[in-house]
Amino acid sequence: MNRKKKILIVDDIAENRKILATILSKEDDYEISLASDGKSVINNIEKEVPDIILLDIMMPSMDGFEVIKALKSIEGVKDIPIIFITAITDVDSKILAFKEGGVDYITKPFNKQELLARVNTHLTIKVLQDDLKEKNHLLQDREAHLEKLVSEKTIKLENMTISIVNALENANFYNDNDTGNHIRRVSEYSALIAEEYGCDVNFIKKIKLYASLHDVGKVGISDSLLKKPGKYTPEEFIEMQNHVKIGYQILNNSGIDEMARNITYYHHEKWDGSGYVQKLSGDSIPLEARIVALADVYDALVSKRVYKEAFSDDKAFEIITSSSGSHFDPKIVEIYVKLRKKFLEISTVLE
Repeated sequence: MNRKKKILIVDDIAENRKILATILSKEDDYEISLASDGKSVINNIEKEVPDIILLDIMMPSMDGFEVIKALKSIEGVKDIPIIFITAITDVDSKILAFKEGGVDYITKPFNKQELLARVNTHLTIKVLQDDLKEKNHLLQDREAHLEKLVSEKTIKLENMTISIVNALENANFYNDNDTGNHIRRVSEYSALIAEEYGCDVNFIKKIKLYASLHDVGKVGISDSLLKKPGKYTPEEFIEMQNHVKIGYQILNNSGIDEMARNITYYHHEKWDGSGYVQKLSGDSIPLEARIVALADVYDALVSKRVYKEAFSDDKAFEIITSSSGSHFDPKIVEIYVKLRKKFLEISTVLE
């Protein structure tokens, strides 16, 4: 059952209020309330909010224009439609009435049927506007709820991904403990390069997370081969190359980001196409893999391994810069040269 529409009549003359109330009360779905001055309306408007206001202009203390100004400044009631009902007929007053926010202007003496028609029209518009606002609020609430759910799901997925990465990192670390903090340092170098390259925040965040998985496939390589102190035979080198395929298979799951697979599978590709295992070259190698390739080699050069002593930073610099355009993407080498001091700081801090 629809509630009755509340109409507030504001006029300082009692007879005028009575006439208007009599006419409007003949409509069954109207509930009439009366006020004799503007101040009482302002003071009580928020206690009982009407659906529409019929407002006289010529009143003592506060005239109709002052009343509407005050009402339009109150949040929650400023959208109440206000119809001016007055004996003033000059054009300037009518223009001012609409300028101040009135929705209609009816001059006295008024026609009863016209009055009812105009009041009913503006009440109908008000109901439609209120319905639209309510629907918009519901949509906003739903959107906010959906955004919250998506945010929660995203956080859960990120946490799950981080847990998976950490577990794989640990498996890799314990299987090949000569690398020590190598996988952490490679992540730091990679994020540093990506930021300087101009990659977006999401790319930087992901490469820092997934770069540590570049050698995860080594969990499938025998300990004797991983810890061999001398050079590999051709057969052993082929077996070692299989770690990128093994890593790809480990990460070949819909729950793992493609970037992680690209890094693992392609970080031994070379700019000139002489790398392994797909013999990709140039820009056909995913950017994330090209970045990790340099970060990985730099750290391997300056770190002690079972098969070699650590090279000096100068020696590593010489090897990497001489490999620009052959092993490494020239642009990434330029970034390494620019950030050389920061690379050295990371290698020192995360020894």
